[in-house]
Amino acid sequence: YYEEINDIPYNELIANTYLIDSSKSFNDFKLFIYNYKKNFFNEFVNNQLINKYGINNILILSSLIEKEAKDKSDKSLISSVILNRLNKNMKLQIDASVIASITEGKYKLDRPLNIKDLKYIHPLNTYINDGIPSEMICYVGEETIRILLENPKSDYLFYFYNILEKKHIFSKNFTEHRKRLNEYRKKIK
Repeated sequence: YYEEINDIPYNELIANTYLIDSSKSFNDFKLFIYNYKKNFFNEFVNNQLINKYGINNILILSSLIEKEAKDKSDKSLISSVILNRLNKNMKLQIDASVIASITEGKYKLDRPLNIKDLKYIHPLNTYINDGIPSEMICYVGEETIRILLENPKSDYLFYFYNILEKKHIFSKNFTEHRKRLNEYRKKIK
């Protein structure tokens, strides 16, 4: 609709459907969505996770969850895994960060990740870099941010996506994770 459009960085807005008067300019639209984000986070002024990580890191973590999870329940469990790993100073090891590293968000990776991919040197790759990446990997929706800010709890530290069952499989330790992953790999061969 707008003749003059600029890209809006991932961290400048919350992905949503916005309704704005068609007589407004693109700058009016930008101001509207910036204010929406500001007002959204004002709801969470005393949130424990925002106080610990800051809004920008919450958005980065939410973007990882947004790309990894399949549904609301998945978002909650994956959030808990990420928070558990951060609390234990473990690498996050998020496949979506590897895909974002390889594609730089410019195309869809149409093949499974391999071991070489996990070692791909890039600032967003959470398999080789410690802690929270420096930037978001996608726009993130309000639901995902809210789920993360609820600070969901679990004892899980690992997960993988089981394509046969069309769901993530969660484990509490690496031994259990490796066992389940090996069982899964035997089934898909």
